[in-house]
Amino acid sequence: MNDDSSAASSGDEMLNMIVPFSQETASASLKRSGKGSDGEDADDSGRKQGGPQDTTKSQGKKRKHEKNAIEGSIGATEMEEKALANANRAFKIAFHDSKIGAPDKLFWHERKKKRVKMIHPVRVVPREETVGLALRDWNDEKECPIQYIQFPHSIIKGGAGRYDIVSKRSLSPYYGKGEVSDQWCQTKFEHYSKQLKRSHRGLEAVDLKTEESFLLCVLQKSLGEGEQEKKLAEVDEAVPEEISTTNKAEGVVENDSEEEDDYEEPRRTRRLSRRSTIMQEKKEPLRPGDRIEYYNQQCVAGDPSGLCQATILFIDPAGDRILTIDDAFTNLQPDHQVKRIQRIYRGTLKENDGQFRAINQYTLKREGDPDALSKVVARSKVWGEGVIQRTQDKMIAKAEKDGFCPKDMIRK
Repeated sequence: MNDDSSAASSGDEMLNMIVPFSQETASASLKRSGKGSDGEDADDSGRKQGGPQDTTKSQGKKRKHEKNAIEGSIGATEMEEKALANANRAFKIAFHDSKIGAPDKLFWHERKKKRVKMIHPVRVVPREETVGLALRDWNDEKECPIQYIQFPHSIIKGGAGRYDIVSKRSLSPYYGKGEVSDQWCQTKFEHYSKQLKRSHRGLEAVDLKTEESFLLCVLQKSLGEGEQEKKLAEVDEAVPEEISTTNKAEGVVENDSEEEDDYEEPRRTRRLSRRSTIMQEKKEPLRPGDRIEYYNQQCVAGDPSGLCQATILFIDPAGDRILTIDDAFTNLQPDHQVKRIQRIYRGTLKENDGQFRAINQYTLKREGDPDALSKVVARSKVWGEGVIQRTQDKMIAKAEKDGFCPKDMIRK
């Protein structure tokens, strides 16, 4: 009996045994791993539960990206404002009370340095502006004088405002190819920016933006001067020849004093033709009593701190000191640039709309007080002694007030 029951049980076990690699084996393994139809539902429910979390993460990334974009735009705006402020400040110093010229004077200058193409923004300057500069002589048909236009970066030594003589073939219009524009050529400026970054490693993005703003300031002023020249040309064409002749004669009658017998008022010159105006500007005289403006010889032209004013006391074109002014310690050389801001007219000073030019380009004749220099030196000596005496008196009064006054130690 026991043998039969054991045989029966073994038979049942054989019937219930799972065949390897069968479908039932696969189902069993899926159940053990927790997968199958129920497992798939679990995974689906898990993914459904994880959906809101993924949405929250994507929204967070989006908000972070928008925040970075806003911060970047704010930083770019602050950089542009800073660059524009620096450019305006430097422009006022570099071109203080000086003319840039019409836009047809602005160019890109190209040259090769060690087989590398170099490009710089420049302006063609008139010959009068180069008086006193150590420049070689040039052929007007093939060459011209230029001034480099560049923001005075602190890490770049020299270059800004430098003058040179170049070939006209090396110059191309500031707007590049095409029609005249109110912008510098963007392609050439990108080349110029890369050139600056390559040559000067310390330049940052704000420095390049300042350079672009500085060039834009120069161009805007040049465009304004160009419009002014067009208006003057239209006025010259509109005024008939007989009216110009009449106005010229009236100007001579009005200025019948000895001091202005060969010079007309600036307002009259605008009614004349451009050629007549140029000829008349070359005849502008300097006379004793006139007020002039000039830059100190130890300063750079255009620096407001070096701008001075003086009164002419004596003129001697053939002497060592051409102009004797009320400053005894200043001896202006013949090629020094001065501007007549007030002129003596019938015993009174009148405002004069002059421009800077070399002293030897004015009409000069010997007149005034020959002893003016000695008198100015004497007045300066008296003034200096007065300052010393007043300072000593103050020092003695302070010492007496403090109870200590060794007068014997003070040198008289």
